[in-house]
Amino acid sequence: FNGRKIIVEGFFFQGWEVIVLCERLEASGRAENHLVPGGLMIWVEGGVPREVYDSLNKQDMMGPEERFGKLRIQGEYNHGGTYGHLGGFSYQIIPSSVELLEWTQN
Repeated sequence: FNGRKIIVEGFFFQGWEVIVLCERLEASGRAENHLVPGGLMIWVEGGVPREVYDSLNKQDMMGPEERFGKLRIQGEYNHGGTYGHLGGFSYQIIPSSVELLEWTQN
């Protein structure tokens, strides 16, 4: 799939030096109800459109505000390199369209 356009659904998380689509959100154990990305992570190059970002859930108990929610992203998928902050990710997607999906936080 390298270099091809794909559609993928997952949990988006944007925080300090992290903009990813991940398999799940899980408790950090550092603060009550604080969530962090878990499982496989795909760097989201360039982030998401402002109207989607503004509709995401917010948390700020650990410092800078973090945003999260469930998204469907269509875009160019890349792997085999290093992507994101300090090259810390093995996969990336460059979004061409982003849709906010319904999701209820447990």
